[in-house]
Amino acid sequence: MKTTKINHSEILNSLKAEYITMTREREAARKVWMANTDRNRKMELCDRYHANDDAIENLEREIKFHTVMLQDKKYATEWLWSDAHAYEIIEEKSATIILVRQLKATIKPEAQKALHDSFVPGGFCGHFENELQEWDFDICESNPIETIRKHKDGRWYGCGKRRFTIESEPYENFDYNF
Repeated sequence: MKTTKINHSEILNSLKAEYITMTREREAARKVWMANTDRNRKMELCDRYHANDDAIENLEREIKFHTVMLQDKKYATEWLWSDAHAYEIIEEKSATIILVRQLKATIKPEAQKALHDSFVPGGFCGHFENELQEWDFDICESNPIETIRKHKDGRWYGCGKRRFTIESEPYENFDYNF
């Protein structure tokens, strides 16, 4: 497969313009809704106000993606149920295909100690303060390169419907409460 060069700044500018237009339309619909007192008309206006919610959400996701892709270092995060794994973006093949490789994440010793000290007995066994996690990341050349693809819903998926997001910083999370 041939790599295509994508002009992220041009795409980002057009997305931002479209986003501004849609949010202005939404705000205008809200003002009309607020001024109206007829209950049936309010329901119709409410539907009009929320009509573009999905489109605005997709635009926000696209704007974030193209903003990250303009940076020198780019990362992806694989989301599991309550855990997350950090990946580095190796190559952008096209607007919908990206090659990634998992980073080696090591919890910082002081964060590990703080996490250990945060244990509170209760429930089945006890609870940890997961927010105390801080990680160091290293590139691991031996990890396999994987392909993630953008689906029609605007989200990124790996093999087997594994969910990914594109980030400007690596992110790792391990839920110690399971």
